[in-house]
Amino acid sequence: AQNILESPYSCGGGITHESDVKRSLTSAGCIKRDVVPWTHMVGAARVLDTGALLHLPPNRLSGGLVANSQRDEIERVDKDRALLIEGVRLHWRSPSQEALQRAREAAQETGDISGLSDVDMDVLAVALEHRAIIVTDDHRIQNVAGRFGVGWHPVMNEGIKEHWEWVLACKGCKKIFPPPENVSRWRRTYGTCADCGGKLKLKRGGS
Repeated sequence: AQNILESPYSCGGGITHESDVKRSLTSAGCIKRDVVPWTHMVGAARVLDTGALLHLPPNRLSGGLVANSQRDEIERVDKDRALLIEGVRLHWRSPSQEALQRAREAAQETGDISGLSDVDMDVLAVALEHRAIIVTDDHRIQNVAGRFGVGWHPVMNEGIKEHWEWVLACKGCKKIFPPPENVSRWRRTYGTCADCGGKLKLKRGGS
């Protein structure tokens, strides 16, 4: 049976998916839905991803939830911005192991996990734990958020128009394999086909 997760902040009023069915390796099962206008976020808890912290005006950051692991990421990217952010009223959080596990399972289900960093997983987990909207332009984060019914809003771009699932495909024999199950430090490196030795690539199921 399908679960429909209804929320005024869940990207168009609701996200439909089968919560406990195994992923199909041949079809993405994309789910189209509208983008939530920014004004719908007034009063809602917001988790700000690193892109939001870097690009939104300081007054738009105030009161947001952020993962503690984002501090080092911001400092690596822009030290001046990191200093500015320290003066903004933000709520720094470390997600629980339970929330991290649920976020990881959702990312494994969609196949996005190999394209997400540990910091991305923290952001997803904080949003899940606090039932908050994620402010992000990262399409993978948006896609995974939809898997467990978490709303999101883009920072500067329009955002995704549908949800999808990834598979690994052999460039040689075209055989389809399940997607990676762990966060990858070497993105776009997925190994070789067990049948023909060809390189594996990540692609959307059904494409």
